[in-house]
Amino acid sequence: MPGLARLLLSPPSCRDVEVLRRAVGGKTVLITGASFGIGEATARLFGQAGAEVLLVARTEEKLRAVADSIRGSGGRAHAYPLDLSRTGDIAPRMEEVQRLHPRIDLVISNAGKSIRRPALESLERRDLERSLAVNFTGPAALILALLPRMIGQGGGQIISVSTVSAKPPAAPRWASYQGSKAGFDLWLRGLAPEVRGRGVRVSSVYMPLVRTRMSAASGLYRRAPALTPREAAEIIAGTVVRPRDRVAPWWLGAQELAALLLPGVLDGVLSRLEDRERRRGEGARP
Repeated sequence: MPGLARLLLSPPSCRDVEVLRRAVGGKTVLITGASFGIGEATARLFGQAGAEVLLVARTEEKLRAVADSIRGSGGRAHAYPLDLSRTGDIAPRMEEVQRLHPRIDLVISNAGKSIRRPALESLERRDLERSLAVNFTGPAALILALLPRMIGQGGGQIISVSTVSAKPPAAPRWASYQGSKAGFDLWLRGLAPEVRGRGVRVSSVYMPLVRTRMSAASGLYRRAPALTPREAAEIIAGTVVRPRDRVAPWWLGAQELAALLLPGVLDGVLSRLEDRERRRGEGARP
């Protein structure tokens, strides 16, 4: 990655597999959204570092292929297909996981759904309902299912793979995505002080743009600088090696402050950008 892009995009990370091995070797790590993108790269990195990785995602065939690949490279991996939007399936599946794996040392909540669409066009497609299920209620249910075991065993760590978009300002056409990600982020940050005194550390990683099939879906960021999934996984690794409550690009705090101090200015800029995009879209229609 070019130096300027690295400065803008990269929070602290750990690129040394042996350093990560000292932190996670022999431990059990559960990763959601593990069949593609950041989740897959994280599963491969942690498996390489000697962790026993439990892979959770809805795409069963791909999930099992990733687990087989990790085992083929000498790691320990297990696939547990689960659709987080089916909240009724989460507790039974996590009961099964805990029967087979008595200790869960680290939970990496990575699964997410990104949708970019005007809110008025999203009602029939149930964008908000689907986004809340995958980005908020599903991950929250999974964490709550595992927390009693983590507390009972003496502690562990929960890492939320969030996004800089979970922080203000709110952008047009991203209402379902931003709202659901911000809601889960706030819920988890509220949970953190409740469990920290009981041995469970909660870390939120606010990722900048990462080049995955999810970010590629809208085509909006095709030419924008972005991290690779492996680089994102190394940021997660750094959060394990040097645990912190918040991991983010250096500029995110300034963005939040600007949204607090200059809301009218930012809202005006975003409104003008939206008006321009809408006019272009209307002009392109036959």
